[in-house]
Amino acid sequence: MTEVEKKGIGKPKIGLVVSGVLIVILAFSSLWLYTRIDSLQNQVNALETDKDNLQTQINNLQTDKTNLQIQKDTLQNQLNLLNVTYENYVSTHNCTNSEYDEAFFFFYYVKPEEQKFGVYDLEDELYGLEWLHPYQEGVFDCSEMTAYLEWHLENEGWNAIIVAGDTPFDSGRHAWLLVETSEGHYMPVESTTIEVVWWSNPDFDDYFIYDYEFETIQEAIAYNENEFDWWKSP
Repeated sequence: MTEVEKKGIGKPKIGLVVSGVLIVILAFSSLWLYTRIDSLQNQVNALETDKDNLQTQINNLQTDKTNLQIQKDTLQNQLNLLNVTYENYVSTHNCTNSEYDEAFFFFYYVKPEEQKFGVYDLEDELYGLEWLHPYQEGVFDCSEMTAYLEWHLENEGWNAIIVAGDTPFDSGRHAWLLVETSEGHYMPVESTTIEVVWWSNPDFDDYFIYDYEFETIQEAIAYNENEFDWWKSP
């Protein structure tokens, strides 16, 4: 065999080596591509999960909005009924102003038979409530808000007391609620923000220092009608 022929024998081997290298490269490329696709799919799945969670939150917020609207409509219907009853009574009876007030407030409280208790139950009761009209000093401020919230809580089964005095957290006068959460024990409720005042609040103890307390709206009105007649506010 000649030298030229010997050299020609190695060409198929070189082709096999090249083919093997290409196969390895393709294998690694395929593995990398598969890993990349799997990673992208996991990201897509995670985004889908986030999307579902966000949709659930949106649905929950929509439900809360619907419930708030129902509460608003219920309260508005109760107020309308009170006004209609009062006006009908006034139009058909020749009474003094005090008798008018007695007739009006006869329908004011429609409390459930069983009183509610529990600090966290009270928090749940207040959750989601918000004022439709903003705070307006001298028109719809802490006193009107407190009287309104007292009416709402009383009709939901809570024992709420209207109190007034120097504000616990700043200078000036203020009104807020004390709500009975267990027998003989009360928690302050800040009516302007519709929130329970918790024990951790630095002003907590000051909420139990006040000048006046009113068990009923009649007592509050007798003290100062213009401050607590929330039904005359916008």
